[in-house]
Amino acid sequence: IDFHYATFEEGVLSFERTEFGAGRVDFRTVEFGNGKINFNRAEFKNGDISFDESEMLEGKLSFKNANIGDGDFSFQNSQFPKTEVSFEKALFGAGIVSFNNSSFNSLSLKSCQLNNYFDLRLSQTKILDLSDTVIRDIIDLTPHGFEVKIDELDFSGMRLLGRIYINWRANNIKQSINIQKDTSLWMKAEQFRTLKQNFNSTGRYDDEDLAYIEFKRNEALAILKDGIKENKNSAIWHYPVYWFKLWVFDKMGLYATSPMRVLISVFFTYLALVIIQFVLPFVINTNINCIAQDASLWTKFTDTAYFIAITYLTIGYGDCSPVGVLRFVAGIEGFIGVFMMAYFTVAFARKVLR
Repeated sequence: IDFHYATFEEGVLSFERTEFGAGRVDFRTVEFGNGKINFNRAEFKNGDISFDESEMLEGKLSFKNANIGDGDFSFQNSQFPKTEVSFEKALFGAGIVSFNNSSFNSLSLKSCQLNNYFDLRLSQTKILDLSDTVIRDIIDLTPHGFEVKIDELDFSGMRLLGRIYINWRANNIKQSINIQKDTSLWMKAEQFRTLKQNFNSTGRYDDEDLAYIEFKRNEALAILKDGIKENKNSAIWHYPVYWFKLWVFDKMGLYATSPMRVLISVFFTYLALVIIQFVLPFVINTNINCIAQDASLWTKFTDTAYFIAITYLTIGYGDCSPVGVLRFVAGIEGFIGVFMMAYFTVAFARKVLR
């Protein structure tokens, strides 16, 4: 069936429940006007289908519940910038599906089983909906030769048995998922978790870490909001727990994915403890017995820094001992030191041993 170079005017064009047979279906370079094009429940059998370089001004193009068959389905270099295109619950066979370098207002593959290679390197779309899909092969979203502009990307409910080739920065994943208005924090967290597992499988370990961070951030915020929603009085302990996780797990170490961030946190934590133990003897009756009372301020500061270092790193030579309140501070300091060293070790090993 050949519609090559055909032009359709405004209005409704319906191929609903049409059986196209086993031959090639050619809609290449077709110009569709404003309106609605309906291929719902159409049967394409096993012939190749091509909408390459076709255009539509504005409207809707629907392939809901259509049987695409086992032939190749090509939608390359097509221009539908103001058109909503939906393949919801469409049945794709064994053929290759390509939307390479095409533009849409939105493209939905919701609730589809994607059994073969799908080229979704779109030149531009506001929404790419892959929710509730089952991925059995390869989905390609990695830009190559041109920029892939996808404003909103929805992976919610996806069952990933295959691989998604996608780039965290080039595809702007963080923004394209967090911008979603119709998904909950739990759903966003699950999408980032799916991508985290996917990046691990494809060897993109830096992208895996970035996806893991966003997964944990959305998860923590979801736990906070759900807890307060169930019982408003629980905010008394939910907020402190959330803030503790935010500062210790996120800000100080990016959930043990950044050894450099942890190392910087180790330094500033150590510096804060030095200042606290340097100032306390001037405020209350407490001291470190190896620091002379008549020593200069600089000597007291450096000796305090030395004592903090051997306590923080749990070396403890025994030449210095705290007196008074500083004993309790030193105990807390030792725990903090052990914790921060373990935190750094985990973050460092995570980066190196993969």
